[in-house]
Amino acid sequence: MNEMCGRGERPQACNISEEKSLPNLYAAEWLLQIVQAITLAIFPVVVETSDGERIRGEFEGITANTLLITANGNIRELPFNKLASMQRTEFTPKVSPAKQAAFTNGSRIYAGELSFDGQEVQIEPRRQSSLQVPVKKIRSVRFRKASADTDPLWLGLSNAENNRDLLVIRRPGNRLDPQKGIILSIDDTTVKFDLDGTEINAPINQLEGVIFGGNNDVDETPPIRITDIYGSSWAFAGNQPTDGEKPIQIQLDDSLQHAIPTEQIARIDWTSGIRMLANEKATASKYTSYLSTNVDPALLDRFFAPKVEAKTDLVLNGGSMIEYRLPAQFKKFAGTVQREPTSGVTGNLTVNIKFDDQVVWSESLEDAEPRGFEIDTNGARRVVLEVTFGGDGDVGDNIRFLNPRLLK
Repeated sequence: MNEMCGRGERPQACNISEEKSLPNLYAAEWLLQIVQAITLAIFPVVVETSDGERIRGEFEGITANTLLITANGNIRELPFNKLASMQRTEFTPKVSPAKQAAFTNGSRIYAGELSFDGQEVQIEPRRQSSLQVPVKKIRSVRFRKASADTDPLWLGLSNAENNRDLLVIRRPGNRLDPQKGIILSIDDTTVKFDLDGTEINAPINQLEGVIFGGNNDVDETPPIRITDIYGSSWAFAGNQPTDGEKPIQIQLDDSLQHAIPTEQIARIDWTSGIRMLANEKATASKYTSYLSTNVDPALLDRFFAPKVEAKTDLVLNGGSMIEYRLPAQFKKFAGTVQREPTSGVTGNLTVNIKFDDQVVWSESLEDAEPRGFEIDTNGARRVVLEVTFGGDGDVGDNIRFLNPRLLK
C-alpha cells in the first residue's frame, strides 16, 4: 500500500490516510506557533520605580514613553520618567564575543564580526542585525577580552585625549605598546595602519585594539540604556512603540537606529547612566604634608587639598584623600589617573581607590602613562580616592583623575 501511494495512482485508502494526517500536521504547526508566542510574551521582570517601589510582572512592550507590564493579571502602563530600571529574571547570560566597540555616547557593543573601511565601522552583534557607524561616533575597538593584566593601561589610553589614532600592540609579558598614526582599515585578520607615512599591516592577533583620535570628553549619555544577554550596553535617546513579540527599535542618536530582539533584553535603565564624581559633594577631604610643619592644617588644605579642574577632573597632591557617597543605583566606578603634566614625573607615588575603607584598586605610577579603571561597586556606600607618597619626597607627587564617573 505504501509503495503504491508513492506512485501516480493512489488508492482511496491512501487519500484517507493523508487526509487524516493533515489535521494533525496543521495542529502541530498551530501548537508550535502558540508555544513560540508564549515564549516571547512570558518575560518575567522586576521593575523598580524612581521612588523605590519594586513591581514583579511580565514584560508586554513599550510605547514611546511608557513601559507596559502585566502584574497581578492587569496590564500596567508605567511612564519612563517614573522608572529607574527593569531587570529580566529567569534567563541565562550568554558568553560575550571578544571584540568590543566603545561609542562616544557611552554604548559598548560586543561584536562577533567587525570591520572598518576608512569611513564607517561595521558591527555585527550576535543574533542581531549589523549596523554601520560613522567612525567619528566610535571611541575605540578592543580585540581581546578584558584582563586584569592589561585593563589599567588600556582603559587609561582609551579614556585619555589622543590627537591621533593609536594602534595598541600587545608585547610579551602582557605589555601594551601604543603607536600613533592613522587607522586606515580593519578586516577579519588585519589592521592597516599609517605609521609616519609608512603603511603597515598589523595582525589582529598581536594587538590589544585601536583607539580613534579626537576629543575624548565624556558625552552626556542618552537617558535610556538596554543591556542585552551578551553584555552589550545600548545607550539611546528614543524608541518606537512595540509589543513584547517584536524587536525594540531604538534611536542611538539623530541618525543611527538599531533593532534589539525582545528575547535578548536582560535589563533596561532609565535616566542618565552616568554621573560625574566632580559634580558631587565630597563628604571628606584632607591633605597631610610629607614633612612635619607648624602651618595651620586649614591653610594647607586651602592650597593643597583635592580640587576640581575643568569641571570633570579631580587633582590630588601626594598625601591627600577625598571621599564621596556612592548612590545605590550606580553599579560601576570608572575613570583614568595620570601624573599631572605641569608637575613633571619626579617622584614615586601610589594611587589607591577604596570602597568602604577596603582598597579595591591600586597603582604605583612611575611614568607619565595614564592608567584606567572600571570597578564594580558591589553595593559599597563610600568611595575614597587617595594618593600616597613614594618615600622620596613630595616633589612632583601630583595626580589628575580624568573624568571619574559613576555608571549604571
